[in-house]
Amino acid sequence: MSDLSLPVTVLLSSLPREGAGWLAVSAHACGGFSRRSLDGYAYILPILPAMQETIDDILFEQFLSDITKGLDAGAGDPERTQYRAFLQRHGLTISDQNLASLTQAVYPMDASEKNLLALTGSATVKGIALAGLQIAVLGENSN
Repeated sequence: MSDLSLPVTVLLSSLPREGAGWLAVSAHACGGFSRRSLDGYAYILPILPAMQETIDDILFEQFLSDITKGLDAGAGDPERTQYRAFLQRHGLTISDQNLASLTQAVYPMDASEKNLLALTGSATVKGIALAGLQIAVLGENSN
């Protein structure tokens, strides 16, 4: 396990990736009360200072109409709708497939050139093909 410091924004892959920049993510606690965990590989992205508030709002689940509950009990259709609308207001996109993986402490979005540009100021990450990847903001599971 790497010494990932949270919060971070990463490109997640379910496939082992070797080479410079990839870090193992092992048993990252997520899912609220369900206490699931995430395993995979991550590449930490440098976030533009102008996007830091957006990332913080994601981590503190400010996209929810009732933040007193948060995503402790999981993410249903209302929470997914609110998250998608929040991302869209900030120029970010999420497919239905990626949206389905929304859970407390793992906040996904599409690994697309558009999202990379909005988050990092660059539409590419040197040496990384985006196909099959997902950008996710990793936070702390509160339960």
